[in-house]
Amino acid sequence: MSEVSEVVHPLRRDVKVLAMKLLSALKDFYTFKELEDILGVPYQMLWRYTSFLTTPEEGTAKRLMQVIREKKLIESTFERSFARTRDLGDIWSVVKNIGFLDLVSFEALELLDGEGADGVLAFPEESGILGAVIAHWIRGDVCVTTRTVSPGEALVEYYRDGTMGLNFIAVSRGCIPKKGKVVLATILLNNKELLEAAVTAVRKSGAQPVALVAVFAVGESWGKIAEDLGLHRYRIFKYLTVNR
Repeated sequence: MSEVSEVVHPLRRDVKVLAMKLLSALKDFYTFKELEDILGVPYQMLWRYTSFLTTPEEGTAKRLMQVIREKKLIESTFERSFARTRDLGDIWSVVKNIGFLDLVSFEALELLDGEGADGVLAFPEESGILGAVIAHWIRGDVCVTTRTVSPGEALVEYYRDGTMGLNFIAVSRGCIPKKGKVVLATILLNNKELLEAAVTAVRKSGAQPVALVAVFAVGESWGKIAEDLGLHRYRIFKYLTVNR
């Protein structure tokens, strides 16, 4: 029987580029001197890596990735970012940082565990920037839902909002890759029916939702909700409790 080779995402296979992209994201949170102390690489060289002036050798890149994991540098960065998040009004101060979105996107790549994805559906439209950055990392296309539609040109899915009124998301027909694998991306999970609408839109487009990435979620039952919707790969970075 012939051996089946493991499918590895191109970016995960190119560890040199992956290390450079990660360092570029981390420098938004640490000084080069701090990174030098943590990683054991001279700050001058780190600057050249993050400026894409010099490419690390493969062995160096692998060591950098190993130290980043062993030191839990990404996890510490998330803790730093979320330390200022107390309620819903604080979330935008976190997600406006492109370096933060790059780290979320790296984790999305890890979540896929080598499986490729053809695109990202970002919902609602405020999550478009997150979807675009994730799509760039996984080397797929991005599709962003909208609340503005033209008859016949969009796929529309309805859901009830927090006031129990009827709302909708729409996506241009043909935007979601037919028969493709799609990652669902949102900045905030706070409405089960909205998530269901996004999943339905992907499936009605003939695509397969393969993962869910959310930066924030209100409440802690989203894991079961995701599983019930067939989203067995999901990552929620921060759970929020909203006082009513």
